[in-house]
Amino acid sequence: MNLFMDTSALIKLYHQEVGSQNLINSLYRYTDNLVITITDISRIECYSALMKRVRIKEMSLKAVEEALYLFEQQIKNFQVVEVDIVAKELAIHLLSKIAHQRNLATLDAMQLATAIMSHQVFAIDYFVACDKRLLNFAKPYFNTFNPEIETID
Repeated sequence: MNLFMDTSALIKLYHQEVGSQNLINSLYRYTDNLVITITDISRIECYSALMKRVRIKEMSLKAVEEALYLFEQQIKNFQVVEVDIVAKELAIHLLSKIAHQRNLATLDAMQLATAIMSHQVFAIDYFVACDKRLLNFAKPYFNTFNPEIETID
């Protein structure tokens, strides 16, 4: 089982929130053949998202530092895909075709483009995110999974 995980879902592994337990349970079911694929920008987004939780007083700095330490230990187990020039060009293409009608954000376009490019090399079973808008953009290309509201079949 290969899951392409957007940062909106990835963060749930390091901060207990709605959908965290469902995501963990879903991952546990596929432990024997699980591959989690993320982009290299997810690392940056993860730091940003967790530090934001300190600013809004949702987490202590110590808890975030511990979560980031765990993330850095576990990232070695993930398949990390670089957002390369080809993915960036595809992101621009997606933005030029979609953004004038619907709100496709920059980083979402880069995540989706990288997932699409990766899917050409190895099969991605599910695009995992907790951003409903991003999932709607991903649905024409992938099976999708939002751990806040569903489980993997």
